[in-house]
Amino acid sequence: MARSNVKPSYEDFEPYCKWRIEEGQKTLEVHLYGFRKEQVRVQVINGGNMIITGERRVDESRWTRFLKEIKVPKECNTNEIRARLSTGILYIVMPMKITLPSSKVSQENGPTKPAKINQDAVAKDTATENLDGAAENNKMATDNAAMLASRPTLTSFIMQLKDSFLRLEMRKKMGVNVAVAAVLTIALAVFVTFKQRQCPALEN
Repeated sequence: MARSNVKPSYEDFEPYCKWRIEEGQKTLEVHLYGFRKEQVRVQVINGGNMIITGERRVDESRWTRFLKEIKVPKECNTNEIRARLSTGILYIVMPMKITLPSSKVSQENGPTKPAKINQDAVAKDTATENLDGAAENNKMATDNAAMLASRPTLTSFIMQLKDSFLRLEMRKKMGVNVAVAAVLTIALAVFVTFKQRQCPALEN
């Protein structure tokens, strides 16, 4: 059988691509209708670039091919990329990197250094507290002295009030006695006058 001397011609095309973002991963869909999986190749090269190539024969002299280069997202793990061709669509799944909690990252970076304490500020705060305590003690002492000073004054007032009450009682008693003496004096005078009137006059 004689071999065909017809030189094949290639038709380059740009496949339709669409990104789909899901939880924990990003998926690139490349529409390649008519292609089989052995006709498609996916490569990840240094620098995080992905190269997708493919070619297939259309007829005896024509071939169709494509070359697509994309940048892998920096949040995706290049070592976990997987691809599958299904019903004319190439699905390239790129899992996202797992981020460690901040506490674990701090442990990996080493123990955190203790914060430097400002000794001047501590001494200043301590002195301020001592001054406040001394002022409070002085105030309490002043209040106690005022209370003690007020007690003799209150006692003197009570004694004066009691003395005034006794004087008033004495004055009342003296007033009663004077009144009784006056009544008795008047009664005695009346009695003497009455007796004198009853006595007859002496005849010469």
